[in-house]
Amino acid sequence: MLQAKQSTRAMRAPSRGGRLLAAATRSISSPPKIRSVADAASHGLGGPPPAKQRMDLASTPNVLITSSGLNSAQAIRDLTAAVYDAGGSIAASKKVVLGSHYSLLMALWLPEATPASAAATLSKTLEAHVAGGASLSVVPLESAGGGAEDTTVTRRLKIECPQKPGIVLTVTQLLQDHGAVTSQMEAGTSAREGAIWFEIECLVELPESVVEEVGAQLAFWSDGAGAKLLFDASPFRAPLEAA
Repeated sequence: MLQAKQSTRAMRAPSRGGRLLAAATRSISSPPKIRSVADAASHGLGGPPPAKQRMDLASTPNVLITSSGLNSAQAIRDLTAAVYDAGGSIAASKKVVLGSHYSLLMALWLPEATPASAAATLSKTLEAHVAGGASLSVVPLESAGGGAEDTTVTRRLKIECPQKPGIVLTVTQLLQDHGAVTSQMEAGTSAREGAIWFEIECLVELPESVVEEVGAQLAFWSDGAGAKLLFDASPFRAPLEAA
């Protein structure tokens, strides 16, 4: 009987390896209590993520991202994660979707010495974060010079007319000839009166001195094309008045 009890105790006695495993298991199942950042650092768990530098009143965008591809929540999430990890701030962004594809412009500020170094930093971060399939480009934005600039004004331009090739080319050529640029543009087609009609609306920035001349040339073209025209200082996407 005594021999049987001794045999049972021998079977139950843990080996050295078992004792080490039990000790390791207890340390895993009973982690240290973390009550402060100092506690976390003392246990080698690190503190909060490093603070990112904020924009101030002197900060201007120094990098421009262009991106296009299949539209998905992950695509934009990955892009913004890369911007954050690079220490960047989003100053402005515009995204459009056509069908299942998107196109995006994003102006960023990074706390770098030059726009070129900021673009290089962001490019490396994008390579590590953004999956293949999306088209990406990173362009440094140089600050404008301090020279005198012509006074510019913004006008809303909207045209509706029967569809035919060359409408956008005609309008953009006229604007270019007068030093005007478009800062926002939307265009589309629709069925109307048994025909396909084309509609384009944009914001035009141009020298104040040529506003009347551009308006007169647009009116002359629209009369010959049978188009409805609006060219004034009204807000973008306001209802088009009857010609």
